[in-house]
Amino acid sequence: MSLTRRLLSFSTIPAFSALIPFLILPVIAYAAGDASWVAIGVGQSIGGFLALAVALGLNVQGPTLVALAPAADRAALFARGTRARLVLVAPAIVVGSVLAWLLAPEGARLESLLMAIAITLGGLTSSWYLIGLGTPLPLIGFELLPRALATAAGAALVVTGGDGLVWAYPTLLIVAIVGGIGAYVLRTVTPRDLVTGWRDSLRFARRQLSAAGTEVVSGAYTALAVSIVTLGTTTAQTGVYISGDKLWRMGQTVVGAQGNALQGWVVEDDRAHFGHRVRRALLLHAVLGLVGFAAFALLGPWLTGLLFEDHVIDRPTAILFGIATFCLSMSTATGRHVLIAWGLPRAVFASVVVGAVVGVPASLLLAGQLGALGGAIGLAAAEGCVLLVQVAMILIRRRRT
Repeated sequence: MSLTRRLLSFSTIPAFSALIPFLILPVIAYAAGDASWVAIGVGQSIGGFLALAVALGLNVQGPTLVALAPAADRAALFARGTRARLVLVAPAIVVGSVLAWLLAPEGARLESLLMAIAITLGGLTSSWYLIGLGTPLPLIGFELLPRALATAAGAALVVTGGDGLVWAYPTLLIVAIVGGIGAYVLRTVTPRDLVTGWRDSLRFARRQLSAAGTEVVSGAYTALAVSIVTLGTTTAQTGVYISGDKLWRMGQTVVGAQGNALQGWVVEDDRAHFGHRVRRALLLHAVLGLVGFAAFALLGPWLTGLLFEDHVIDRPTAILFGIATFCLSMSTATGRHVLIAWGLPRAVFASVVVGAVVGVPASLLLAGQLGALGGAIGLAAAEGCVLLVQVAMILIRRRRT
């Protein structure tokens, strides 16, 4: 598959699939109250973090594993990865439900709990496997379309019933995610493949610990950012931060989709074109990051006012979200396309640990002092640290070799 087709397929389809849960947010902002708005944001935050744990690092390393595996072994690899994640999803749902219930505003806890469950289940996605295969179309039928239908129906119900029917949207989303992912899994492997080979899956999970740790630790200052800000500041300031965070998540989704699209391509043909393709990947991510920065800096306050009514971010907060977007785009390239391709997942893990050590306490402390602006400072600081550490590791490795 050509680079252009790969980008169009595997940047747009997974991006749309991941963005769909956020499309209902303007409807909630206009048709429901502040409590429902914050509750859905908290549920998405907690569920997004736990989905990273359930994904077991396959968003980071999965496409590369599939692209390098012999064709005859790929279905077995998919079954192995699915079994390993099924072990994680039940405890993740329990933890997410409890946290969402405790952190959500009074009167909107059920909505937050259901939203956390829905987003957590998204960690079972088959996108890593399909990206590695270079087969984008099943993502539309099995993941994008069911979620789009659930979102459309949920939006209609919220407009009709306001706060009283917000719970219906995450419920429909749960049905769509479980049905779509389950249908593709059963199309690809047999039910027997899902209940046998547990030792093999546990060995696979142990090999994925570095990649999984990378996702989970980075989620502490990205996916959990809303929950951290909720602990540090008022409900009103949390609502403002959520507006910026939702635009940031949309940008993060596009960046991640482009990273996934390029990941298998960089190492194809046994890395025969590795150097040239890495340089192109870095350039593409630099362009995407600059576009994201400009969009936030120039349009962030206007967009949040347009989409989320009263929850408007100011210009400094928008600029900080833009800086975080640029750093994320570049570290996606330096991490996934260089360090992971070099077989150094622990180096990527070390970089996100630095980001978490800086970002989590900064977001918590500064949110208490500066509200939404403080949370954005913590996020930008975390993403900047990750990028600087990864660039330093790449330069050190190049000097040695």
